[in-house]
Amino acid sequence: MTLIQTVTTDDLVIQVADRRLSRPDGSVFDDDYTKLVCWNTSFTVGFAGLARIDPAQKKSTSEWLAETLCDYASFEDGVDALRYWASGQIGQLPTGKGWEDKRLGIIIAGFDRRRIPLVAEISNFDPEAPIPANQNEFKCYRIRRAPGHSASFRITGAALTEKMYANILLRRVPRMLKQQDGITRAARLMVALQRRISEDNPGVGRHAMAVAIPRERTMPAVLSNLDAPSLNTMNSNFCYFDDAGFNYKQLGPHMAGGGWAWADFVAEADPSNPDMQKVGGRVLKCPQPPPQAESTGC
Repeated sequence: MTLIQTVTTDDLVIQVADRRLSRPDGSVFDDDYTKLVCWNTSFTVGFAGLARIDPAQKKSTSEWLAETLCDYASFEDGVDALRYWASGQIGQLPTGKGWEDKRLGIIIAGFDRRRIPLVAEISNFDPEAPIPANQNEFKCYRIRRAPGHSASFRITGAALTEKMYANILLRRVPRMLKQQDGITRAARLMVALQRRISEDNPGVGRHAMAVAIPRERTMPAVLSNLDAPSLNTMNSNFCYFDDAGFNYKQLGPHMAGGGWAWADFVAEADPSNPDMQKVGGRVLKCPQPPPQAESTGC
């Protein structure tokens, strides 16, 4: 399967996703595709598994996530909605040859007004077990930090070996986050880990997107640094790690909130003059007006 890594501390969430996609027959492919969603500028949402969630295999799972979440303001309501509607969506898919693998794991992490890290995973499979016979049933798990640790980690999709998990994630990432520009160094290490896994696991891609959600944010916005591949702890922000090296064209996550859902976010700078920047996107869904009330003649 593909790979989503999520790191959570008291002050910060970092989520790193590859861009390789899974078909219902178990094969994988690459596409110009975003696997992360930024919800209410406060949560990052990623998934591993089925890339397209409709019978015609045209509707991307990440766009469906954005369209589903955009109508919900609270963490609990959004999580419950995803679990409920994911069961319905998977239940509509065909069965039989070519549709054996409909596994889907969704992870949500971030902060709300409670100012504590909130993490939940919604999944219809156990990564350590064979593909389940009933893939229409989704379960929800609240992820909490183990006692005595300064950070928690969640791997969704491709499994890590115990040695890699302990030595790289549990030891090095928390230490990096305490250093100057530690958030960027930690994200780069997570990307390096993803690429190392991809050498042995064809289900994991090499391109990566990272989203960072700080607990304390200076403004309700999602930003990107177009001068260098870096993240910051001031605002919700993203960075795209192209396997070929830094690119002034940064692919961003989908956006969801306030009834709006946006896709195909691209932030781009002129390489000869990085201060000249532009941002583009595509509207997936907009708020629906309330129903027109019948006139009473008042």
